[in-house]
Amino acid sequence: MLEIDKKKFIFKTKEIWFSDYPFDVVGYGSVSFRDCKNKVVSRGFSCEEFTTLVIDLTQDLDTIWKAISNRCRTRINNAKRSGVKIEQNKDYEEFYRINESFRRDKKLPLMQAECEFMKKYGTLFAAYLNGKMLSGYFVLEDKNTMRLLIGASRRLEVTKKESTLISNINRLIYWEAMKCAKEKGMKAFDLGGYYTGTKKDEEKEKINFFKRDFGGKVVTHYIYQKHYSILYKIVQKTYQIVRKGSALSG
Repeated sequence: MLEIDKKKFIFKTKEIWFSDYPFDVVGYGSVSFRDCKNKVVSRGFSCEEFTTLVIDLTQDLDTIWKAISNRCRTRINNAKRSGVKIEQNKDYEEFYRINESFRRDKKLPLMQAECEFMKKYGTLFAAYLNGKMLSGYFVLEDKNTMRLLIGASRRLEVTKKESTLISNINRLIYWEAMKCAKEKGMKAFDLGGYYTGTKKDEEKEKINFFKRDFGGKVVTHYIYQKHYSILYKIVQKTYQIVRKGSALSG
Protein backbone atom coordinates (compact mmCIF):
# COMPACT_ATOMS: atom_id res chain seq x y z
CA MET A 1 0.00 0.00 0.00
CA LEU A 2 1.25 3.47 -0.92
CA GLU A 3 -0.01 6.58 0.91
CA ILE A 4 0.44 9.99 -0.68
CA ASP A 5 -0.31 13.22 1.19
CA LYS A 6 -1.45 16.10 -1.00
CA LYS A 7 -2.84 19.60 -0.69
CA LYS A 8 -5.82 20.68 -2.78
CA PHE A 9 -7.07 24.22 -2.49
CA ILE A 10 -6.50 24.85 1.26
CA PHE A 11 -7.23 21.27 2.32
CA LYS A 12 -5.06 18.32 3.25
CA THR A 13 -6.03 15.29 1.20
CA LYS A 14 -4.74 11.74 1.08
CA GLU A 15 -4.42 9.38 -1.89
CA ILE A 16 -3.94 5.66 -1.17
CA TRP A 17 -2.89 3.15 -3.83
CA PHE A 18 -3.05 -0.66 -3.93
CA SER A 19 -5.18 -1.17 -0.82
CA ASP A 20 -7.47 -4.21 -0.62
CA TYR A 21 -10.32 -2.13 0.81
CA PRO A 22 -11.12 1.53 1.54
CA PHE A 23 -11.00 2.76 5.14
CA ASP A 24 -11.47 6.01 7.00
CA VAL A 25 -8.58 8.37 7.73
CA VAL A 26 -8.41 11.16 10.30
CA GLY A 27 -7.35 14.76 9.80
CA TYR A 28 -8.00 15.10 6.05
CA GLY A 29 -10.56 16.98 3.99
CA SER A 30 -10.82 14.09 1.55
CA VAL A 31 -9.40 10.62 0.90
CA SER A 32 -9.27 8.67 -2.35
CA PHE A 33 -8.31 5.04 -2.92
CA ARG A 34 -6.85 4.15 -6.32
CA ASP A 35 -6.45 0.65 -7.73
CA CYS A 36 -8.37 -0.86 -4.83
CA LYS A 37 -8.65 -4.60 -5.43
CA ASN A 38 -12.08 -5.39 -3.95
CA LYS A 39 -15.60 -4.06 -4.38
CA VAL A 40 -17.36 -3.26 -1.13
CA VAL A 41 -20.09 -0.97 0.14
CA SER A 42 -18.44 1.37 2.61
CA ARG A 43 -20.40 4.16 4.27
CA GLY A 44 -19.76 7.58 2.78
CA PHE A 45 -17.50 6.32 -0.01
CA SER A 46 -18.34 6.67 -3.69
CA CYS A 47 -17.18 3.78 -5.87
CA GLU A 48 -16.08 3.76 -9.51
CA GLU A 49 -14.91 0.78 -11.56
CA PHE A 50 -11.59 0.92 -13.40
CA THR A 51 -10.25 -1.73 -15.78
CA THR A 52 -6.56 -2.36 -16.23
CA LEU A 53 -4.16 -4.96 -17.58
CA VAL A 54 -2.00 -6.79 -15.03
CA ILE A 55 1.05 -9.01 -15.54
CA ASP A 56 1.46 -11.79 -12.97
CA LEU A 57 5.04 -11.46 -11.73
CA THR A 58 4.88 -14.62 -9.63
CA GLN A 59 5.57 -16.48 -12.90
CA ASP A 60 9.18 -17.10 -13.90
CA LEU A 61 10.74 -14.49 -16.19
CA ASP A 62 10.93 -16.83 -19.18
CA THR A 63 7.17 -17.50 -18.99
CA ILE A 64 6.47 -13.75 -18.82
CA TRP A 65 8.74 -13.16 -21.85
CA LYS A 66 7.08 -15.90 -23.91
CA ALA A 67 3.62 -14.44 -23.16
CA ILE A 68 4.67 -11.27 -24.99
CA SER A 69 3.67 -11.35 -28.67
CA ASN A 70 6.27 -12.25 -31.30
CA ARG A 71 6.08 -8.82 -32.94
CA CYS A 72 6.58 -7.09 -29.60
CA ARG A 73 9.58 -9.26 -28.68
CA THR A 74 11.09 -8.47 -32.09
CA ARG A 75 10.68 -4.74 -31.52
CA ILE A 76 12.19 -5.01 -28.03
CA ASN A 77 15.20 -6.80 -29.48
CA ASN A 78 15.49 -4.16 -32.24
CA ALA A 79 15.54 -1.46 -29.56
CA LYS A 80 18.33 -3.28 -27.72
CA ARG A 81 20.41 -3.43 -30.91
CA SER A 82 20.01 0.32 -31.44
CA GLY A 83 22.42 1.04 -28.62
CA VAL A 84 19.81 2.67 -26.39
CA LYS A 85 20.44 2.70 -22.64
CA ILE A 86 17.69 2.48 -20.02
CA GLU A 87 18.47 4.45 -16.87
CA GLN A 88 16.59 4.78 -13.60
CA ASN A 89 15.87 7.94 -11.59
CA LYS A 90 17.86 10.43 -13.66
CA ASP A 91 17.00 13.80 -15.19
CA TYR A 92 13.52 14.22 -13.68
CA GLU A 93 13.38 17.82 -14.92
CA GLU A 94 14.05 16.74 -18.53
CA PHE A 95 11.35 14.07 -18.35
CA TYR A 96 8.95 16.61 -16.88
CA ARG A 97 9.58 18.95 -19.83
CA ILE A 98 9.14 16.12 -22.36
CA ASN A 99 5.89 15.11 -20.67
CA GLU A 100 4.50 18.65 -20.73
CA SER A 101 5.37 19.06 -24.43
CA PHE A 102 3.99 15.61 -25.31
CA ARG A 103 0.67 16.24 -23.59
CA ARG A 104 0.26 19.69 -25.12
CA ASP A 105 0.87 18.28 -28.61
CA LYS A 106 -1.64 15.51 -27.91
CA LYS A 107 -4.09 18.08 -26.49
CA LEU A 108 -4.20 16.18 -23.21
CA PRO A 109 -4.56 17.77 -19.76
CA LEU A 110 -1.25 18.34 -18.01
CA MET A 111 -0.49 15.83 -15.25
CA GLN A 112 0.30 17.35 -11.87
CA ALA A 113 3.27 15.13 -11.01
CA GLU A 114 6.17 17.36 -10.07
CA CYS A 115 9.77 16.19 -9.91
CA GLU A 116 9.77 15.95 -6.10
CA PHE A 117 6.65 13.76 -6.26
CA MET A 118 8.37 11.39 -8.69
CA LYS A 119 11.51 11.23 -6.57
CA LYS A 120 9.49 10.32 -3.48
CA TYR A 121 6.86 7.88 -4.68
CA GLY A 122 8.17 5.74 -7.51
CA THR A 123 10.76 5.05 -10.17
CA LEU A 124 11.52 6.85 -13.43
CA PHE A 125 12.70 4.65 -16.31
CA ALA A 126 14.14 6.67 -19.18
CA ALA A 127 15.75 5.73 -22.50
CA TYR A 128 18.86 7.52 -23.79
CA LEU A 129 20.53 7.40 -27.17
CA ASN A 130 23.85 9.20 -27.57
CA GLY A 131 23.22 10.88 -24.23
CA LYS A 132 19.80 12.29 -25.22
CA MET A 133 16.60 11.29 -23.40
CA LEU A 134 14.10 10.03 -25.98
CA SER A 135 11.39 8.48 -23.86
CA GLY A 136 10.43 7.69 -20.29
CA TYR A 137 7.89 6.13 -17.97
CA PHE A 138 7.23 6.94 -14.34
CA VAL A 139 5.80 4.17 -12.14
CA LEU A 140 4.26 4.12 -8.68
CA GLU A 141 5.14 1.19 -6.48
CA ASP A 142 4.73 -0.46 -3.11
CA LYS A 143 6.22 -3.77 -2.00
CA ASN A 144 3.82 -5.84 -4.15
CA THR A 145 2.86 -3.76 -7.19
CA MET A 146 4.49 -1.60 -9.81
CA ARG A 147 2.05 0.55 -11.80
CA LEU A 148 2.65 2.71 -14.86
CA LEU A 149 1.45 6.25 -14.22
CA ILE A 150 3.06 8.62 -16.73
CA GLY A 151 4.59 7.96 -20.13
CA ALA A 152 6.03 10.52 -22.52
CA SER A 153 8.36 10.61 -25.50
CA ARG A 154 9.73 12.82 -28.26
CA ARG A 155 7.80 10.93 -30.96
CA LEU A 156 5.86 14.00 -32.05
CA GLU A 157 8.98 16.11 -32.62
CA VAL A 158 11.19 13.73 -34.63
CA THR A 159 11.36 12.09 -38.07
CA LYS A 160 9.31 9.02 -39.01
CA LYS A 161 12.39 6.79 -38.72
CA GLU A 162 13.19 8.15 -35.26
CA SER A 163 9.53 7.78 -34.28
CA THR A 164 9.64 4.06 -35.13
CA LEU A 165 12.78 3.68 -33.04
CA ILE A 166 11.15 5.43 -30.08
CA SER A 167 8.10 3.17 -30.44
CA ASN A 168 10.43 0.17 -30.13
CA ILE A 169 12.21 1.80 -27.20
CA ASN A 170 8.91 2.30 -25.35
CA ARG A 171 8.37 -1.45 -25.50
CA LEU A 172 11.87 -2.04 -24.17
CA ILE A 173 11.20 0.29 -21.23
CA TYR A 174 8.08 -1.74 -20.35
CA TRP A 175 10.14 -4.92 -20.39
CA GLU A 176 12.96 -3.44 -18.31
CA ALA A 177 10.44 -2.12 -15.78
CA MET A 178 8.81 -5.57 -15.54
CA LYS A 179 12.20 -7.17 -14.92
CA CYS A 180 12.98 -4.57 -12.27
CA ALA A 181 9.67 -5.22 -10.50
CA LYS A 182 10.31 -8.97 -10.66
CA GLU A 183 13.80 -8.50 -9.18
CA LYS A 184 12.30 -6.48 -6.32
CA GLY A 185 10.01 -9.40 -5.47
CA MET A 186 6.78 -7.70 -6.55
CA LYS A 187 3.75 -9.77 -7.46
CA ALA A 188 2.08 -7.61 -10.12
CA PHE A 189 2.94 -5.19 -12.91
CA ASP A 190 -0.03 -2.94 -13.67
CA LEU A 191 -0.04 -1.32 -17.13
CA GLY A 192 -2.06 1.62 -15.85
CA GLY A 193 -5.47 1.16 -17.42
CA TYR A 194 -7.24 -0.65 -20.24
CA TYR A 195 -10.19 0.83 -22.15
CA THR A 196 -13.36 -1.28 -22.04
CA GLY A 197 -15.93 1.36 -22.87
CA THR A 198 -18.61 0.80 -25.49
CA LYS A 199 -18.02 4.13 -27.24
CA LYS A 200 -15.51 3.87 -30.10
CA ASP A 201 -12.27 5.67 -29.25
CA GLU A 202 -9.48 5.10 -31.76
CA GLU A 203 -6.74 6.61 -29.61
CA LYS A 204 -7.58 4.46 -26.58
CA GLU A 205 -7.95 1.38 -28.78
CA LYS A 206 -4.45 1.96 -30.15
CA ILE A 207 -3.13 2.06 -26.59
CA ASN A 208 -5.03 -1.15 -25.83
CA PHE A 209 -3.39 -2.81 -28.85
CA PHE A 210 0.04 -1.74 -27.59
CA LYS A 211 -0.61 -3.07 -24.08
CA ARG A 212 -2.17 -6.38 -25.19
CA ASP A 213 1.14 -7.32 -26.81
CA PHE A 214 2.59 -7.80 -23.32
CA GLY A 215 0.14 -10.50 -22.32
CA GLY A 216 -1.45 -10.15 -18.91
CA LYS A 217 -5.02 -10.25 -17.71
CA VAL A 218 -7.72 -7.60 -17.86
CA VAL A 219 -8.98 -7.04 -14.32
CA THR A 220 -11.41 -4.67 -12.64
CA HIS A 221 -10.14 -2.49 -9.82
CA TYR A 222 -12.03 0.19 -7.93
CA ILE A 223 -11.65 3.87 -7.12
CA TYR A 224 -13.17 5.02 -3.82
CA GLN A 225 -13.52 8.57 -2.56
CA LYS A 226 -14.86 10.18 0.57
CA HIS A 227 -15.06 13.87 1.51
CA TYR A 228 -14.96 14.70 5.23
CA SER A 229 -15.21 18.47 4.97
CA ILE A 230 -18.47 20.12 3.85
CA LEU A 231 -16.47 23.17 2.73
CA TYR A 232 -14.21 20.91 0.66
CA LYS A 233 -17.28 19.42 -1.06
CA ILE A 234 -18.55 22.91 -1.97
CA VAL A 235 -15.16 24.10 -3.26
CA GLN A 236 -14.61 20.87 -5.23
CA LYS A 237 -18.05 21.06 -6.83
CA THR A 238 -17.56 24.72 -7.76
CA TYR A 239 -14.16 23.93 -9.26
CA GLN A 240 -15.63 21.12 -11.39
CA ILE A 241 -18.42 23.39 -12.70
CA VAL A 242 -15.96 26.16 -13.59
CA ARG A 243 -13.56 23.70 -15.26
CA LYS A 244 -16.37 22.16 -17.30
CA GLY A 245 -17.58 25.61 -18.38
CA SER A 246 -14.04 26.60 -19.42
CA ALA A 247 -13.68 23.43 -21.50
CA LEU A 248 -16.98 24.05 -23.28
CA SER A 249 -16.19 27.69 -24.00
CA GLY A 250 -12.69 26.78 -25.23
